[in-house]
Amino acid sequence: MLLLWVILATSYGEMSGQTKANSGEAFINEIFNKVADSTLSRYYLLSTSVPCSFKRFDFDEWMKYGLKEKVPFEILNELAKNAFLDKTTSQWDQSKLLKAICIPGDQAKAILSCCPAPGDGHPPAWQPGKKALLSQKKAWEEKPREERMVFCFSKPAFTADSRYAVIDVAFRCDDKACGMGSTYIFRREGQEWIIAGEMIAWAN
Repeated sequence: MLLLWVILATSYGEMSGQTKANSGEAFINEIFNKVADSTLSRYYLLSTSVPCSFKRFDFDEWMKYGLKEKVPFEILNELAKNAFLDKTTSQWDQSKLLKAICIPGDQAKAILSCCPAPGDGHPPAWQPGKKALLSQKKAWEEKPREERMVFCFSKPAFTADSRYAVIDVAFRCDDKACGMGSTYIFRREGQEWIIAGEMIAWAN
């Protein structure tokens, strides 16, 4: 899951839904309210997506702590295999995403920082005074929560029949430690994705 944030430092079972089931953007549109605050009118999304981190050696932990319902072992195997085989990064298509505002890593760092640092558009020798820092911090904290958060989604991996999917979801709420990262397993039930399992990878 930490791999998702390296970028900040550098850069459906029914036939009627199958045409969009394996679209990452369509999937995110459907599951966003299940993995994030549904009251958000919009959200910042890191524009680069990396492969999902779901691995076979984590299955024991998933069986003990992560699964909310029984998921066949062969399904877990297929999800892990498909996540492993997808080794490429890609860019989210802004035009296909609802609510999301896709941003690059440098913009994400600026959004998450309450106070500009030397080099962030300022001369190297520039240092704000204590009073200016407090004022900047207060102004940043008074912004709506959605303007102080950045989400990061991995590329989802699907089973061949589009009935199950797995994805990493992370968010940061400042440029230090605030945030959380989890992996979710979803099961398609009719026209809805149901959370079949969740494993928190890190949280602060």
